[in-house]
Amino acid sequence: MASSSPKLSTFITWLLYFVPVYIFVLDPLIRSFFPGNSSSPSWDEDQGADTFEEWDHAPSTLHLTDDSFISPEDGVPANCPGEAEGYRVHLLSRAPLVLYIENFVSAAEADHLVDISLNKYTPSIIYDGVTERIDPAKRLSDRALLDRDDTVRCLEDRARAFQGWRPHLYIERMWAQRYNASGHYRHHYDWTGSLARGGDRLSTFMVYLGADCEGGGTNFPRLKRPVGRTWCRFLECEDGESGGAGLEEGITFKPIKGNAIFWENLRADGTGYPETWHAAYPVTKGTKVGLNIWSWYQPPKRRAGR
Repeated sequence: MASSSPKLSTFITWLLYFVPVYIFVLDPLIRSFFPGNSSSPSWDEDQGADTFEEWDHAPSTLHLTDDSFISPEDGVPANCPGEAEGYRVHLLSRAPLVLYIENFVSAAEADHLVDISLNKYTPSIIYDGVTERIDPAKRLSDRALLDRDDTVRCLEDRARAFQGWRPHLYIERMWAQRYNASGHYRHHYDWTGSLARGGDRLSTFMVYLGADCEGGGTNFPRLKRPVGRTWCRFLECEDGESGGAGLEEGITFKPIKGNAIFWENLRADGTGYPETWHAAYPVTKGTKVGLNIWSWYQPPKRRAGR
């Protein structure tokens, strides 16, 4: 009587078929819908179950006519008012690319952006995949959508040029973020893992417009601290400088008016960098004003039959 057990050669054949299918089809698909499976502690070691389920925006497919979401490339002034003579760039990390930019905006530009955001602030929101809500335990700040005057348009143009005028990359409308005493934003990502569903945030500029405060550092617990003390001009290096949190793992940038942090959120394959997990530490005194410049990347749509 013939044996009903599968032959070893049959098993090996199926295995050879399955491995490439998993690597090139299943794994990228899973990663696009579930961008991470680990959690990182915030400053109070809280590891919530919603680590990868809450963002500060609702991911959606980009419509190039939707100027409430993106800033069309139009009407950039020939001479930008209040523009600094130049900025200086420091490389902190290559993968992910993280750059620190001194004097990215001038004092005059920073003051102007703070002025035009006054009387426009509303409580910042969190998006959980279904609805938007206000949750001060996770995010306590106010935000203001900036009108696209000459200064804002020049800054949009500067952000595009900084990234080499990449194709299929669009600057989102800019929001000022105001953190008063106790204001904070717990650890989160700017990317959502939505690239396969239409688009995602490729990169972030975190610009400090106002830093008349104590505390309020921007923490990246998964980035390595540079060797030596050269970076201590920009990073918290001493105990007690972390906004009441103590010196923690990773790095924490000090709020310095006019300076900016730039980082890429997505790898070349479209998946997000887990190292970009970051938080705004609580402001203990005074007020911090930041500016988010997000670059939205939407892959070109393939034509039918190609």
